[in-house]
Amino acid sequence: MTRTLYSTATLLFLSLAACASTPPAVPKAAAIETLASFPHGAFLENLTVERNGTIYFTSYFNKALMVLRPGTQAAPLAVLPAHPLGVLRTSTGFIVTAHAVPFTNAPAFQSSNEVLILDAAGTVTRTIKAADARFLNGLVEVAPDKVLIADSAAGLIWVLKPSTGELRPWLRDPMLAADPAAKRFRPGANGLKVNNGVLYVSNFSRGAIFKIALDSGQGARGAPTTFVQQGPVDDFAFAPDGSIYAATHGDTLLRFAPDGTVRAILETGCDSCTSVAVSGRGASLSLIVLTTGKLLQGGDAPARVLRVRPAR
Repeated sequence: MTRTLYSTATLLFLSLAACASTPPAVPKAAAIETLASFPHGAFLENLTVERNGTIYFTSYFNKALMVLRPGTQAAPLAVLPAHPLGVLRTSTGFIVTAHAVPFTNAPAFQSSNEVLILDAAGTVTRTIKAADARFLNGLVEVAPDKVLIADSAAGLIWVLKPSTGELRPWLRDPMLAADPAAKRFRPGANGLKVNNGVLYVSNFSRGAIFKIALDSGQGARGAPTTFVQQGPVDDFAFAPDGSIYAATHGDTLLRFAPDGTVRAILETGCDSCTSVAVSGRGASLSLIVLTTGKLLQGGDAPARVLRVRPAR
């Protein structure tokens, strides 16, 4: 599963970890368990975790939707026709954002975006070409047959109607775009989550998570406002208490309390983590974290699926 890293990848993501703000020190060490490991060169991108502990995650360069069930080894659920990024579990299967051309082939990948609809067995039942999209990424369902998708390069969020394949702009705003002052391109709008009627959007380039209030029809009610600005956030997840756990595509894994205060869950060892999901609650709460082995920063570590139990 190894893959040679093309030098053009640095045009997209060079110095991802370097631009992260320094978080507070970790008072006690979190417990870290490796659930799966892949040879250096794999790029684990996004995940979803079911209540029974089954983990689904995307392996970008291997064009695979992976499954890791409790007590088993990770295995491909589906080998896909494109390079997958975001994954959303639905009542009938999965929705996956993908690039027909990998991001290491810039800028050609920006004209190769598509959305894949899969059944529960992992079979692709529909391919939706997204000719006007530039970098489809994270996605979230806000209502039946209504899915929002972040575009990390176009400064907008799309809305998809899976039943028909209709894809159209939902909200365009400068705060969703990459920071124009950055010397190198870094992804803009990235992860999307909904909590208590509010859409939260991470913008890696701007080092922030923004909030967008939703109306009763699940449209945007006003412009994005800043929830927290603490350095780059890739994807993130809400815990039952309303706190946010955030992957930074750097060494650190962060927790943002509902009041916006910040604590480092891992100060080091995140190995350029791309995504995090919350499993359990209270004393049994753990975090499922994807890492890339610092692939885009020139590292040589394996890509891993981790279980992290925050220190109490």
